[in-house]
Amino acid sequence: ANARPMGWHDAVAAKSAEMGKTSAAFRAGARRKAVATCLCLIVAGAVGYSVGWAWAAIPGALAAWSALQTMSATLIASRLEARERQS
Repeated sequence: ANARPMGWHDAVAAKSAEMGKTSAAFRAGARRKAVATCLCLIVAGAVGYSVGWAWAAIPGALAAWSALQTMSATLIASRLEARERQS
């Protein structure tokens, strides 16, 4: 009834569960990446203000990448939580 194709996050969650990883580990990783995102944004602002906004693109890009990793880890954690509730 609820047949939807398995997405990348679903596949990673399934593989992580097989390896014994928990949703708590992914939540902790998401928190670390969120802190890294904030720090990169602060650095980007400082660099942009002091040196020039073109140079702020480097820490800004790192912030964007870190934000994507945060979202991904959060999605995987939610998939793992659903699996943990079913077990």
